[in-house]
Amino acid sequence: MKSKSSNKLANAIQENLSFFLYRKPNETSVWLNVQDNSGQNKILFHSFDSKIEKNISDENPIQISQNELQFDLNLKLKTAEKSNPISKENHEKLIQKTVDKIQNSEIQKIVISRIKVIENQKYNLFKTFQNLIQNHPNALVYLWHHPDEETWLGATPELLLNQTGNQVQTVSLAGTKLPENNWTQKEIDEQKFVTDYISAQFSDLENLKISETETIQAGKFQHLKTYISAEIPNDFDVKNLIQNLHPTPAVCGLPKKEAFDFIWENEGYNREFYTGFIGIEKENMKDYFVNLRCAQIFQNQIQIYVGGGITAESNPEKEWEETELKSGTIGNALV
Repeated sequence: MKSKSSNKLANAIQENLSFFLYRKPNETSVWLNVQDNSGQNKILFHSFDSKIEKNISDENPIQISQNELQFDLNLKLKTAEKSNPISKENHEKLIQKTVDKIQNSEIQKIVISRIKVIENQKYNLFKTFQNLIQNHPNALVYLWHHPDEETWLGATPELLLNQTGNQVQTVSLAGTKLPENNWTQKEIDEQKFVTDYISAQFSDLENLKISETETIQAGKFQHLKTYISAEIPNDFDVKNLIQNLHPTPAVCGLPKKEAFDFIWENEGYNREFYTGFIGIEKENMKDYFVNLRCAQIFQNQIQIYVGGGITAESNPEKEWEETELKSGTIGNALV
C-alpha cells in the first residue's frame, strides 16, 4: 500500500502539477510541496538575471521519511534543443580573457561558468535525489519539476539568507579546494571579497556579528565560510536585502554590475536559474539558498552547471579542472 506522501507525489505527476521535493541542510526530514495555488508555504525560483521568478504554493506540505524515497515514477520531461557545450580549449581561453580583464581594470573578481552535458540514459531522479541526500548532509538537496517547462535537481551548500523573526543570517562561502591541498592566497582573497560585500549590505542593521572564517566540507570539497548575522526592525522588508545581496560576489563578481556585464557578454549561454536563488517561505521562517551544484533535466540529456571564481591570480587549466570536479556532485549521484 502506498503511503500518503507517495500518493501525493504520484497524483501530482499524473495530474501534471508542479512539485518541489527537498531536504534542508543538517536536517533529516524530506518535504514535498505540490502546487495548489493557495498562496501559502511558497517555494520561489529566481533566475540569475532577476528577469524570471516562478513559485509553488502548498497549503499543506507533506513530510516524507527517507526510507519512503523508493519512488519509480516517470516524469514528463521536455526535450533539450541541440546544445554545443564549450570545449576545454575555449573555456581556458575565456578564463585567460577574464584574468586579463581583471588585471587591467578595477574588477576584483568574475565568476565564469559552463554547462557539462550528459546524455540521458533514463536515470531514476528519485534515487539520484536520495544519493544526494546521503552524500551532502550540509546542503539543500532538491528536485523541482514544472511539467513541460523546468526540471531541476541540485545540492547547494550556500545559504543566501535566513530570516527567523527579526534575526537575519547569511554566509560568505567561497574558495574551493580538495582536502589534501592547502589554501592559497587566491582562494583567501576570493572569499574575503564576498565577506566584505555582504558585510556592507548588513552595515545599517543592528547588532551586526561577523564570525571567524572557517573551513567547511561540502561533498568532496572544502570551502571557506564566514557567518554574518544582524537584527532587522519590525517594518523591514527582507526582500530589499535579498535584492541587494543577489547576485553575490560568490556567483557573479565584484563590482557586481561590471562583473555581471562581462558574464552576460562573454559566457556564451543563459544561466537561467543556475546561480539564481531558491526561497522556502513559511509563516515563521524564510530560507533562501543560492542555486549551485545543480543540473537541468531533459528527456534526452542532463545539463550540469558548474563555475568558479576568477581573480587576477587564476590559472585557466586549474579552473577547468575545478569545474570538472564540481560536476561530480550531480554526475556521481546519477543512477
